[in-house]
Amino acid sequence: MAVEPVVEARGVHKTYFGAEPVEVLHDINLAVYPGQFVAIVGQSGSGKSTLLNLLGALDRPTEGSVALAGTPYQTLDDDRLANLRNRQIGFIFQYHYLLDEFTCLENALLPITIGQGAARAEDVARVTELLGRVG
Repeated sequence: MAVEPVVEARGVHKTYFGAEPVEVLHDINLAVYPGQFVAIVGQSGSGKSTLLNLLGALDRPTEGSVALAGTPYQTLDDDRLANLRNRQIGFIFQYHYLLDEFTCLENALLPITIGQGAARAEDVARVTELLGRVG
C-alpha cells in the first residue's frame, strides 16, 4: 500500500492581480510524506511565504491543487477549509503574534478554544505535555 503525502501541491500557480498581474509561483509540485522534514529556502521575494500560505490553507492557488492527507483544498468551502486549518495545521510564524495577556499555555490552547468553544481537560493535558517537550 502506497504512503499518502501529508501535504501535496500539484501544478500550483499563484498570481496576484493589481495594476499588473504578478505571477509569484509557477507550476510548483511538492509532496511531503510522513516523517519528512522539508525546508523552503530562497531569496527574499521568491515566493516562500506564498507557498507556505498555500500549503497551510491560508490562501488558495490561482491554478493547480493543494491537498492535505488526500483532501484537495479546492473541494472545501471557506468554512470547511477554516475548520481543517484549525484542527490539522499548525504554524509558527516568524513574528509569533502571541497575545501578551495570555500565558504560554493559553496561547497554545487558543486554536482549540476557538474551534471547540472551550478546551477540555484532555486538551490541556496534551498541550501541557507538548509544551514540556519544547521547554
